[in-house]
Amino acid sequence: MQIFTDISSPINLIHPVITIGTFDGVHQGHQAILEELKLQAGRLGGDSLVVTFNPHPRIALGQQVNLLNTRAEKRKIFEDSGISCLMEIPFTPEFSKLSAEEFIDLLVRMIAPEMVIIGYDHGFGYNRSGTIEQFRRMGNKLGFKVGRVGEQMTGESKISSTIIRKLLQDGDVEKATSLLGYYYRVSGQVIRGNQIGKLIGYPTANLKVDDAHKLIPAMGVYISTITVRGQEFTGMTNIGMRPTIDAHKLTIETNIFDFDEEIYYETITVKLIKRIRNEKKFANLDFLRKQLHIDKEKVLEYFRGENSQL
Repeated sequence: MQIFTDISSPINLIHPVITIGTFDGVHQGHQAILEELKLQAGRLGGDSLVVTFNPHPRIALGQQVNLLNTRAEKRKIFEDSGISCLMEIPFTPEFSKLSAEEFIDLLVRMIAPEMVIIGYDHGFGYNRSGTIEQFRRMGNKLGFKVGRVGEQMTGESKISSTIIRKLLQDGDVEKATSLLGYYYRVSGQVIRGNQIGKLIGYPTANLKVDDAHKLIPAMGVYISTITVRGQEFTGMTNIGMRPTIDAHKLTIETNIFDFDEEIYYETITVKLIKRIRNEKKFANLDFLRKQLHIDKEKVLEYFRGENSQL
């Protein structure tokens, strides 16, 4: 996948078919757009190009946002989806003031698309004021076609980044997975902790998340898989404040099953599959150890059972 981050001069593509958006989560609604993008590019014998923004527009404008994907995660999903090209437009407060017409003019100068694929609710330009009708009018004028992908549903559930964020904040990672189309993941560097897990027989990898804007799901204990050095392991992950030892800082700790190598300062990825209980305070470390034994048995039972989709 080619990646473009410089918009100071045009790029040379073959019969480009493009789509535009922030694509936070690259969920199943976004994936339907990507499939249509690839289909139309294939028909034209051309390049498929995703146009997105870095940083996320809300971050650039000083607004609060909890991201479903880091930049690296989003790039990996696009690459795995088979998109041939990615353009990350540097988003600034000045860029945000471009009108819909100015934004389309920029795309035509930079890319000269033959076709633009957009979602059913896509807005663009200043304050997202541009509409699909406006896109089509300018397409007729400037020489590109516009395709529209309708709203996507999973059962009776709408698919949107906003809904997925709420599900994760509530700890419902299973429902979030059904809308995302993949397990929610958190990546970061393994840092040194206070060694309490090792002391009670459940050593953990303590994760320092790569991006401060990354959404961390609700506190609790999760069934998880962990990718270390390209190899995937099963395990259980606790997100919380560690109240039993009176720690008052949110941590992400993962007990990786059947793994005893030192991985300090290495990057790992944790996929959250199912939340099995709330975080709670125990009277002492012995009670905590007994609960962790129960938790591990639940996790092992899950992976042994028919519910495992790995």
